[in-house]
Amino acid sequence: MDKDNGPPIEIWEFTALEWNAFTHEAKLLKNDDNLYFGLGILIVGISYLMFFRDTSFTIATAFVLPFALLLPFLRYKIALKKLQKTQSNVTITFYDNYLDMNGKRVDLFTKNKKWITFMQILESDQGCPPLLEIAWSTRNGNMFDEIRVPIPANKMEKAKELIEYYQFYEKELEVSK
Repeated sequence: MDKDNGPPIEIWEFTALEWNAFTHEAKLLKNDDNLYFGLGILIVGISYLMFFRDTSFTIATAFVLPFALLLPFLRYKIALKKLQKTQSNVTITFYDNYLDMNGKRVDLFTKNKKWITFMQILESDQGCPPLLEIAWSTRNGNMFDEIRVPIPANKMEKAKELIEYYQFYEKELEVSK
């Protein structure tokens, strides 16, 4: 039991094989996403420097290319630092304000600083289980930060209940402010 939030709301368990299949798919999705992000930086950055700063294509490319490579790489590393392959079973425990992914805490709400923008169920490809996607906003705006958690085969209804619970919980937090 957690001393801050009381008993867990829900506990999901995965075998190492299930978890490793999920992490593999998550990394493939992030690779695709970061490829487009890097290409966007390259195209917009070069165009901006050439048209608004009157630089040559070579100088613009030399300036923008390090950003187009480094930013997606850092974004990939930061986004996936909590998703690691494992040799043992994985437990995901849901609490009121956070979830615990095998001992690593992921805050869902922090008072007046961070709250859930949306939770949704994503159907997955390649034989992996469906995913529960959670995204956040902060007092400074949208974070473009999200986490995806696989949903065990027998927990689809419970995942829908969790979405409703956190939507209601967020409204209760807003009322108590």
